[in-house]
Amino acid sequence: MPSGLNKHRFSPISVLWTFCICVGLTALNISGAPVYHQNFQNDADGSVPEDFLVLGGDYSIQSGALVLPGTPLNKFGAVFGPDNEGDLEISARIRSEKRGRLSPSFGIGLYGLGGYALNASNSKNALELFRGRKAVSQVSFNWTPSTWTHMKLAVSSTSDSTWSIRGKAWSEQSHEPDHWQIEHQSKQAPTQGKASIWGQPYSDRPIEFDDITIDRPKTFTALPSLPFELGLQTWTLRNLDFDQVVAFAKEHGITKLQVIGNHIDPHADWEIIKAKKAVLDANGLQAYTFGVAGTSTDHAYNRRLFEFAKYMGIKLIVVEPRDFAIFDSLEALVKEFDIKIAIHNHGLTSLYGNPLVVRNIIQHRDARIGVCLDVGWITASGFDAAKVFQEYEGRVYDIHLKDKTVQIADNRLVGISAGIGEGDANISGLIEVLKTTGFKGVLAIETDSPLFARQPSEFVTKAKAYYESLLTK
Repeated sequence: MPSGLNKHRFSPISVLWTFCICVGLTALNISGAPVYHQNFQNDADGSVPEDFLVLGGDYSIQSGALVLPGTPLNKFGAVFGPDNEGDLEISARIRSEKRGRLSPSFGIGLYGLGGYALNASNSKNALELFRGRKAVSQVSFNWTPSTWTHMKLAVSSTSDSTWSIRGKAWSEQSHEPDHWQIEHQSKQAPTQGKASIWGQPYSDRPIEFDDITIDRPKTFTALPSLPFELGLQTWTLRNLDFDQVVAFAKEHGITKLQVIGNHIDPHADWEIIKAKKAVLDANGLQAYTFGVAGTSTDHAYNRRLFEFAKYMGIKLIVVEPRDFAIFDSLEALVKEFDIKIAIHNHGLTSLYGNPLVVRNIIQHRDARIGVCLDVGWITASGFDAAKVFQEYEGRVYDIHLKDKTVQIADNRLVGISAGIGEGDANISGLIEVLKTTGFKGVLAIETDSPLFARQPSEFVTKAKAYYESLLTK
């Protein structure tokens, strides 16, 4: 390789555009072999592989890895090989360190400078997908410094001429995630170009790259257009009686109901409960959960709640105990009945308004004890719903699809009920996260507004339309 190519520096603006280290694909005529693999074991220390055209940065082989020095601070890269073609998947492992609060960024990509890149933006605790210079999707990601981080990016075409771009990243100390963590759909075919790795050493520490592999992805089946179900929290219909609720649900095409005590009381006479269940069954409706359920330090009182759930076919109960000690009783019943509970959150003045409190509770309890994420209240408490969902790490079992506009009054946050999609809640971001994580629960439409509750038909119709618009993006 001519020496001048390795030492070439781009201007900062140019480097922001060419943020990749592009890796060419050398096709191997061996059945089952990867399209390309490089582990840097056959290159001498201090050198750069002959097929790398370095665009910036003093990359060199050090102890069997390709190393980008910690200085100077910029985005550096190199290109080589033929253009990428067809469905492809690139993986690599990357390692660096923190310095104080400073963390590096690094990533991998496909299809050249205008193609797709998966970026670990560790200073933001984020995993990002880029098309060219534009970020098209972002999810939360907690990087482990000084440990190899595995990254994988796949680009696949589907039968309806849609391209699916998916990514995941995980520490070598853990297992590869079963599901893709981040995903983007596009009708635009990828540009021609080369695969990529890149780095930006914000922390003034070297970034190491190793085990770069490019292959054809495994058979991919796109997620269904409706990966999770839309339901209705009947608190929205609190001004209606049970029979009116049934008629309303049928009119609006909603079959999943999260029932409140106004409509079916779990402590009512069994004959009343049986009669109401028969009505639901006859109309093709399901009380998929109950809540927010009252709980007590009286174990017998809580047991009746679980007996009711078992009879109704409910697999999840939404709770908000007034005393942390109640969880001992609830956990025993969760184990006995094999029925989950989900902790609901109100504002910061409630016991469970801060997600840190809820996470501390569930991490010490049976895995069937999880979270009912109220999107409106989590927003009114100053949190981002999409980020909080991810931080619960698979323990969100139910979602209240609610929106609020956040204002500051008397030096505190105040949430004012809004139409779904009209407030400050990051609902679109949450839906994107739910798509990529394969969330299996229900999003129950709900409002706290007395005005909307008096006009529930208009509220629910608009909520459904907004929800469906997000799924078709």
